Amino acid sequence: MIKKTIVWTIGIVILLIITVWGIYILRQQESYKSLVHKESKALLTVSLDDILLNQFFNKWKISQKESLNFGKRLSKLQDNGIDIKANVFLFTLEEHPKNFYAFFQLKDKQQFLFFLKEVIQVDSIERGADSGMTYAYDRANKMAFLCRGNDLLIGVGFDLDDKKEEMLQLIQSKGDMVTIKQFIADPSTLTGQSVRYSDLSTNNYVEFTLKGDQVDVYGEFTSKNWNFPKEFIVRELASTQYIAKAWVNIPTNQLKNKLKQAFAEFPMMTDSLITHLDGSYIDIEILKNKVTQTDTIVNYAVDENFETVEEKTLYNTLVPEVRITMGGDSNLNKFLPDKLFYQWFKKQDRGFSMLSTSQDVNRLNGNYKKTDELSHVAIHLADWPNEVKVSPILGLKTLVSDLILSLKVVKQDRLVLEGTLKDYSH
Repeated sequence: MIKKTIVWTIGIVILLIITVWGIYILRQQESYKSLVHKESKALLTVSLDDILLNQFFNKWKISQKESLNFGKRLSKLQDNGIDIKANVFLFTLEEHPKNFYAFFQLKDKQQFLFFLKEVIQVDSIERGADSGMTYAYDRANKMAFLCRGNDLLIGVGFDLDDKKEEMLQLIQSKGDMVTIKQFIADPSTLTGQSVRYSDLSTNNYVEFTLKGDQVDVYGEFTSKNWNFPKEFIVRELASTQYIAKAWVNIPTNQLKNKLKQAFAEFPMMTDSLITHLDGSYIDIEILKNKVTQTDTIVNYAVDENFETVEEKTLYNTLVPEVRITMGGDSNLNKFLPDKLFYQWFKKQDRGFSMLSTSQDVNRLNGNYKKTDELSHVAIHLADWPNEVKVSPILGLKTLVSDLILSLKVVKQDRLVLEGTLKDYSH
């Protein structure tokens, strides 16, 4: 009797697994009927079923932080009147994407309008009596909605308030649309991860995989114009007690030009700096401890003889200990600033120029190692000071506690991106 019960139980479990797997496959295939523009430049794939499965299997370590509990957030999409498939394929017509669009079918238009007003809480809903169009723009979530009959076009991006006419043209030009199955020979290559960005002209892509309380990042990039060396020399940065650390190698003139554009915002002799930056390497580390810097305030007073007297007052300030190293020739130090936000102390070290906010920079002995990483960045976002207003970092700080990304050279014309975003609720 017990053996029969076990056999029946195993049989039911196997049947249940087969049924669930069959439903999963059917939903995947059904999603391949989604429409995209035949001239799309890039695709953004959101694999909703895979996100929910990842959350289910990682339930024991799901983030307690509301912003990263995607299972809970996706549950809010229920009862919205939209026929949502296993995968959502968003397309863009821009070479440098700022906006993406996706087509859906409405199951219940009234329920959808209720969802916009009561759940999304959009500011206003425009209804054209003659055109039959309904339009809504959600400024807070950077989303726009346009429907005609049961056809719904959703836009996601940064300047959608200026894209209403483009959305009208898209929803009226069904002849320019094809299914994702017609557009991509094997759409399954776009799915399986939580989110994937695919550049269609280069086949470069980046994938984000949700795993409970963290997101794994992976991407591949190739270009015939690249000829990267396979090995670099970098300084060994702090392994503990740091807020942020990063290095980047700059082996091509194209990357040097981008660096030159970035430095142009700072009060320094950028052309001379780039000229002597022949080591093609820069790193930075921000440590948790602070150092004391002494500065002088000069005031002028009038003495009893009515003559101007200079008075100097010393004051101490605690500042973050920051270290910056640049590969360059012996003249590079001449073009590096002595004061930029903080006081900087310099040292020449085996073909590298070192800057530090600490006066003890001369005591530092840099250790160097070989690596295949073109660049590397690690930030303890939870420790990032709010007064250092770097907008992208402060935005990420609301979501995750730690960011680690590395860009490796696997071939002279191929780079691989790997990394992790970790939540700080654990």
